[in-house]
Amino acid sequence: MISVQAVSKTYGRFGPRVQALDGVALEVARGETLGLIGPNGAGKTTLLSCLLGFLRPDRGTITVDGRAPDDLAVRARTGYLPERLGFDRELPGRAFLAFHWRLAGGARDRTKSEVEAAAERVGLEREALSRPLRGYSRGMLQRIGLAQALLGDPAILFLDEPASGTDPRGVSIVRERILEAKSRGATIVLNSHQLAEVEKVCDRVVFLESGRVAKTETLRGESPTRRRGLLRVPAVRLAEAAAALSGEAFTPRTQPDGSMKFVVGSDEDMARAIRSVALAGVPIYEARISAELEELFSPPVAQ
Repeated sequence: MISVQAVSKTYGRFGPRVQALDGVALEVARGETLGLIGPNGAGKTTLLSCLLGFLRPDRGTITVDGRAPDDLAVRARTGYLPERLGFDRELPGRAFLAFHWRLAGGARDRTKSEVEAAAERVGLEREALSRPLRGYSRGMLQRIGLAQALLGDPAILFLDEPASGTDPRGVSIVRERILEAKSRGATIVLNSHQLAEVEKVCDRVVFLESGRVAKTETLRGESPTRRRGLLRVPAVRLAEAAAALSGEAFTPRTQPDGSMKFVVGSDEDMARAIRSVALAGVPIYEARISAELEELFSPPVAQ
C-alpha cells in the first residue's frame, strides 16, 4: 500500500543544514499497522509529512497505492491526526466535525448523525459539541482530532502521537479506535512514544535514529522477530527457576526482584517455559509476553 524508496530530506537551505531523513526505505502492506518509534529528532514526523505529501523529499520516491501521496484520490481515502493540533479554535466542536464530514464527501443529510456518532466513539460528551474549541482541554482536543481523522472510515490512517495529553481512559479509547480500524482492513501508520500502546496495536515497528531506519521488528504474524517472555518468581527461588528455563534451552536474563526475561518464538514456547518452572515447584507470580520495545532505545552492550 505504501512504498518509500531511498527518501532523504534536509532542512536549512540558507543556514545550518539538518539531515532529517537519510535514505529511508520501507514498505507498508495493505491492512498493516506500522509503528514509527525512535528518539526525539529521529525524523518520524518529517517522514509522516512526506507520506502525507505535505513535504517533498529531496531525493527518493514515495507512493501510496501506486500514486503520489498528494494525489486527490489518495487524500480522499486518508485520515490524519497531527501532533500539533492547529484547529480553528473559534469553531464549535459540532461545526468543526460537520466541516470535516462534508470535506470527506459525506452526505449533507447525514451530517448531524455522523457528527454525534463520531463524538460518541471518542468519548466526547454531546454538550461539548456546542462549545468553541478554544474552551477544550488538551485531552478533549485530542479526542475531537481523532474523531475527525476517523470520519468516513478512511482506508489509510496517519496518526501522529494520537494519545498525547489524554488521560488513561483517553489512551484506551485511542487504542480501541485503532483496533477497530484494523479490523475493517485500514492501513495505519502510527508515530508514538507510548511504546506499550504501540506494542498492543502494531503489526510491525520501524525504529528510526538520526534520520535512518536503524531496525525493523515484526510483532505479529507467522514469524515475529521481537517477542520476550517474562516470568516473575520469588527472589529466593530465582536460581531454581532460571535453571529450569535453561534446561528447556531458554537463556533467561535475571533481575534481583525475581524477574526473568527470555526470547520466545511462539505462545507454545511461553507455555513450555511456564510448565518447566511450575514442574520445578517454583511459584509464578507473573507471566506475560512482551515485545520489550524499550530495548531498542538502549545502546548495545560492549562484548
